[in-house]
Amino acid sequence: MLLKKNEGLTRHIDFKINSPNFIFALHSNHTVASHYQISMTTLELEARLDNLLSTAQIETADINIFAPIAEREECPICLIPLPINVKEITFMSCCGKRICFGCTCKHAVTDVKNGAPLDEHKCAFCQQIVKVTAKIHIKRLKKLMKKNIPKSFIQMANRYKTGTDGVLQSDTRVLEMYIRAAELGDTEAYCMIGSYYHDGVVIGHDMSKALEYDEVAAKKGCIPAHKRLAGFHGRNGNIRVCMKHLKVAACAGDQDSMDNLMNAYKDKLISKEELTQTLHAFQASNNEIKSEDRDDARVAKARFDEAEQTGSN
Repeated sequence: MLLKKNEGLTRHIDFKINSPNFIFALHSNHTVASHYQISMTTLELEARLDNLLSTAQIETADINIFAPIAEREECPICLIPLPINVKEITFMSCCGKRICFGCTCKHAVTDVKNGAPLDEHKCAFCQQIVKVTAKIHIKRLKKLMKKNIPKSFIQMANRYKTGTDGVLQSDTRVLEMYIRAAELGDTEAYCMIGSYYHDGVVIGHDMSKALEYDEVAAKKGCIPAHKRLAGFHGRNGNIRVCMKHLKVAACAGDQDSMDNLMNAYKDKLISKEELTQTLHAFQASNNEIKSEDRDDARVAKARFDEAEQTGSN
């Protein structure tokens, strides 16, 4: 998304967040029977959404939207805050844990060294086989949903969104999954619901509601919500508000937001003092999530990607 009100700022700031993508890869070629349920009517959805929003607004009424984001969720194995990049986090359908790619990679390598076939490595947390058929994967997700694990609803939403793993594609069911995840406390789910109002999918296009959901998500500590609010305010000429949202996201360690602020400084939209303070917080946040295992995993992935690229050529 590009800012349009200030030509200098437009030159540099490119907001890369449209809607957050939390899809995690499942490597399986199996197909299963379609799984589908009767969806709520539009009126039922709107009533539930209005109730969800009003409840969340009451809960967050005393929270400063520009307050620093609180401590993030930790990897249950290394106990280091999870990476900001969702591609570096794996959701385990066996136990419902989210594990950093450093720990999953290290554990998989250890399994292979101990003689386990590559496609039979186990979860670093619960020791169940990771690579399973789509049928078992969906069965696992359903069990987690019965236990009210918020991220399991996000995972099922991903299946409804793409119509994969034997699940029939349904935008309505995607929204229902997001609603339930938000009701159970998932921060990013509020931002995802905001996307539906923004795009007018299933429910009517309503920018007022989209902003309200994004504001709730931002108050609850959702970095993508801050980035989207920055984009909205920037496009509408509210540059100071735009900068404030970018600073919150950058201080939490978001690279895109930090890059945007660096370029905003070149356009004299923020002071050197503001930039310096934000840069220090950005570096501190990223230092908190560093580990040798994560660095090793990045190196291994880069080598794998290079080998694949060479093979395809």
